Amino acid sequence: MLVVLGHTLTICSSYYDYDGSLFKICSFFMIPIFLIITGMFSRKSKKMPITRAKKMFIIYAIAQVAVSLYYAYCLKIIRPSKSILIPRFTLWYLLTSAELYLVEYILMKKSYKKMILLSILIALFSGFIPFVTNTLSITRTLSFLPFFVLGYYQEDIKLFDRVKKYKKVSIALVLVITVWFLFHQHFFSFKDTYMKYSYYAYSTPIICFLKRILLYIFSIIYSVFLLNMMPHKKLFFAKIGKCSLTIYLVHGVLLKTMKYFKLFLNNAFIGTLVLYTSTIAICFIIHFIIEKIKVLGGKKFDYKCTKLPKKEPISLQETA
Repeated sequence: MLVVLGHTLTICSSYYDYDGSLFKICSFFMIPIFLIITGMFSRKSKKMPITRAKKMFIIYAIAQVAVSLYYAYCLKIIRPSKSILIPRFTLWYLLTSAELYLVEYILMKKSYKKMILLSILIALFSGFIPFVTNTLSITRTLSFLPFFVLGYYQEDIKLFDRVKKYKKVSIALVLVITVWFLFHQHFFSFKDTYMKYSYYAYSTPIICFLKRILLYIFSIIYSVFLLNMMPHKKLFFAKIGKCSLTIYLVHGVLLKTMKYFKLFLNNAFIGTLVLYTSTIAICFIIHFIIEKIKVLGGKKFDYKCTKLPKKEPISLQETA
């Protein structure tokens, strides 16, 4: 839900011409939390990493080709010649997940102390390697690697128990950082927050390197805050999780389509709210239709995310 909110703010800020600082604040926790949860469920999965990586890559490849054709020939917002190896809008996460699953073969053989430190160093210094680009989502895979590793080792480091000790501190720090950022909105550029560019995309790579360190610190603080806010039991809205794959695959295309046809209201606040809620609602409708699809023989289409486990919430990765 937060990821869809972040992308909605991105689309609406350009259309309504309001400041995109809200998206930047979302970026402090949106993807880091997503990758922590990805790592957590990856560790719990009973399937081999290579099996999950193959399935996720197939989903990515099909979605990438379909979305590229739609953007190029229907919406005409990209050139048909644009490289198919560069993920479209939201699809990078699927490819990054497939790549991170393969990293598990290293993580399962090494101690968490070494791998957490190594992942941080790789994430920070990979920006200095000029040939590491956003092709095949390599830069983002490396940039967000520490969060996946933290999630993977969360049982070893007792992550959820540790964050409980810093609940009040995290609340105070989040308030301070948020207030500070609202008065220094241009401190981080969008290139900083996207973390998909090498440091050489800037005029001062060293400054970008230092800013990324600060971004990681902010992300950890916001993540600790959110992990403390998360309920630790299944509530009524947990069932929304069964639609996570549908929402992730569809919402980016919906937002781009709505922007292309200018389906916005005059009021910026109400327009943003309507765009967000309508996007989520349409995703639910599409998911409902998928569940009802009949295939040859009259059997119901076996869509993997139609049932919710009794003990543990389903993840986007297990859905894939």
